[in-house]
Amino acid sequence: MVAHGPVNAPDFRSEERWERLDPNGPSRIDWLLPVTADRLVVLLGAFDPPTNAHVSIARAASIREEAAAVLGMTKVLLDRPDDVLLPISERIALLDAIAQDEGFGLFLANRGTYLDVERALSVDGRETAFVVGADKLEQLADPKFYTEGDAGVSATFSEVRFLVVPRSGGVISRTDVEVMDPAEAFAGAGGGDVSGTEVRRRLRVGEPIDELVPPAVALALRGYTAAR
Repeated sequence: MVAHGPVNAPDFRSEERWERLDPNGPSRIDWLLPVTADRLVVLLGAFDPPTNAHVSIARAASIREEAAAVLGMTKVLLDRPDDVLLPISERIALLDAIAQDEGFGLFLANRGTYLDVERALSVDGRETAFVVGADKLEQLADPKFYTEGDAGVSATFSEVRFLVVPRSGGVISRTDVEVMDPAEAFAGAGGGDVSGTEVRRRLRVGEPIDELVPPAVALALRGYTAAR
């Protein structure tokens, strides 16, 4: 288990802390569940909602790297779909519950790119790797997501260490990232096809989701209706 600071009741000020994050300010991290480890593996996401795949990927990367698993949400969410399910406050509360159950760290970040988050985390000298799905690579290589354009893309792949989880049978062509075995990463997660998109679809048509999400999420979304 990862060593946390004192674990108290969920921080009911987390929404206020989220609102205080300035996306135009210098890159910074606000730890909700800090970790003491010198090595981190970080899973960033919108977590709308958190799924078993999120937990399984973070756990597998943590074991692979012998590092603390950390979940992170960024104030700037890049290229997100329009079918929003949960408000930010509910996502943070669910991540808090999951992180405490799993022994993960949890933070909020004021800016949106992996490069921004890496630079904020590196201030205290800890080694960080980011675990991402293969579908994220196209976005990471798109200059439009960086104020520096192509220079931002270059800096991202030179400064940030990525552990990439391909879909089963998928091929990663980049040579500047590290590839995880999808069978290892998705063990127990219901397979690599588990996604927030699928969970949102099921909820909106009344199909069960319990096998796709952690127990805290299944409980929170029990009785959800599209008219909520």
